[in-house]
Amino acid sequence: MKLKKCFLGFLILCFSLVSPVIFAYESEDCADEIEITFFYSESCSHCADEEKFLTVLKERYPIISIIEKEASSNSDLLKELYQKHGVSTKMQGFVPATFFDEQFFIGYKDDASTGQEIEDYIKQIIKGKSSDECEEENDSDILDKITLPFFGEIDVSNMSSMWLAMVLGTVDGFNACAMTALGFLLATLVATKIRKRIILIGGTFILVSGLVYFIFISAWLNLFLALEQIKAITLVVGIIIVLFALFSLRDYFYGTICKLCEIDPDKQNIFTKIEKWLFKKIKEISEKDIPLLAFLAGVALVAVGINLIELVCSFGLPLAFTKTLTETNSSVASYYFNIFIYTLFYMLDDFLIFLLAVFTLRITNASEKYLKVIKLVSGIILFLLGIIMIFKPELLTIAQNLL
Repeated sequence: MKLKKCFLGFLILCFSLVSPVIFAYESEDCADEIEITFFYSESCSHCADEEKFLTVLKERYPIISIIEKEASSNSDLLKELYQKHGVSTKMQGFVPATFFDEQFFIGYKDDASTGQEIEDYIKQIIKGKSSDECEEENDSDILDKITLPFFGEIDVSNMSSMWLAMVLGTVDGFNACAMTALGFLLATLVATKIRKRIILIGGTFILVSGLVYFIFISAWLNLFLALEQIKAITLVVGIIIVLFALFSLRDYFYGTICKLCEIDPDKQNIFTKIEKWLFKKIKEISEKDIPLLAFLAGVALVAVGINLIELVCSFGLPLAFTKTLTETNSSVASYYFNIFIYTLFYMLDDFLIFLLAVFTLRITNASEKYLKVIKLVSGIILFLLGIIMIFKPELLTIAQNLL
């Protein structure tokens, strides 16, 4: 009973810490409001396209206020804004025309070009930069984008997503289920004392594990991008994350490290039994004298099966990370690059354990005490992210832009 009271008190403390941040933002909306005056024509298809974009933009950045004006019936106001912003006579008369306090955009090509320019300008305002500062920064030698193999052009001007990927990926990497599975495999391989076998089987296992995790998170990404127009999706995800966090925190307080690692045959669940069967298969493969390609293919298939089971244990953090990532409105290449960074840091601890096994022919694992601390940390992170998604999801976007 005392443990349950402590658990409840801990949740109340977490909520009391995060709630002032969540609800304090309400008072900042009016003070930081960004006003956009949008002139359109009923017969203009580009105006209709920008109107749809601005509607989506309003959902991403609630601090903006959009004032829509029909151009022909508001010609006097339009002329005033032309004069105020110094719009050249050659550009006057075209719609759509979009005016900020110190900037304007005439015409609209598509969401990826003009739309992106408008959103970038909003981000610059949020960061507290004036238009002059932004022009100087664009003219400077600061590198905003890099091109990488496989990913293409990556926007590195906002590194908050990458830091988030590194932190959450590292925390997720110390997953008791995944580390137990790797330890079980390496114990079997180290017993053979054959480094070549350890490198081939262990290396293939880790490589496939990373690939499966990358595909898994990418699937979440594409699902969220497909459902981004559904306002309730963030609320639903937030509720799922909070529930997952509560179960994780409960496991911490009750001393449960890994539910899929039960040793007692009478208490093993279906996932544990399947995982043990797969390890038995990988052991049989490692002992057979078969062609190298067939050997690696067999190891890879078994690794896929093992990792699919382990996803039951660790979908909370990648789910939270991916939903947060979609709020940044980055390019597709940036999305996948950040998922790659997350996966890389997720696999980092496994890779270090694997290297130690290769060089020392011994198994080194994190202690249960350390894994319990990681479970507590991940539970707190998930709980806070879930609460933010439920009560104030726009904070995800604002936080990304301010970091």
